[in-house]
Amino acid sequence: MAIPTDARDENLDEPYGSLRRRILALELPPGAQLSRSALQAHYGVSSTPIRDALLRLREEGLVEIYPQSRTIVSRIDLSLAREAHFLRSAVERNIARELASDPQPPLIRKLRRIVALQEQISGSGELDVFSSLDQTFHETLFSAAGYMRTFAVVRRESVHVDRLRALHLPMGDKVERIVAEHGCIVDALEAGDPERADEAMAFHLSQSIAIASQLSQDWPGYFAA
Repeated sequence: MAIPTDARDENLDEPYGSLRRRILALELPPGAQLSRSALQAHYGVSSTPIRDALLRLREEGLVEIYPQSRTIVSRIDLSLAREAHFLRSAVERNIARELASDPQPPLIRKLRRIVALQEQISGSGELDVFSSLDQTFHETLFSAAGYMRTFAVVRRESVHVDRLRALHLPMGDKVERIVAEHGCIVDALEAGDPERADEAMAFHLSQSIAIASQLSQDWPGYFAA
């Protein structure tokens, strides 16, 4: 069934970025059929920007294109999610250790402001805003360590993990636990304790992948066979 596109997106000049965000947020869920004509009408563009956006999304593994037939949002691949988690965990744990080895007060203040904003909206149900702040928190760490090219690689490879997190986020007290985990990471950085920062980051990043099998049982249509 094609996904309706009644509500126009605010990001009209960037179909790729908007579609990517909507897929990662599960607004366009795994297995959803994408109508090119409906997308053209939604974004107010010709066929070329939509074609280019879908090709880029296919390169990232977010859509599957069947020529002369259909285009669908790809299903979550658990093996790729686990591989991406391995990559991200290895990188971010080392970043946490590096930053804790030389604590920078301006960085600590910036991270605490992000955590405070997350805490402020944690009970509002604004999961899209919360998720954006979550990405900002981690991007800030990469930037402070000087690894933004690595961040781009990790971001590109994490699309299956990101959708696992989107499934996990509304469950129970997940939002509150993320706020607490971010706080523990910042505390370890401020204390100048690399070992503690490493452990806090490892625990934080492991939570969604740890229940991946359960999520696949709860949402079987969202996962690749």
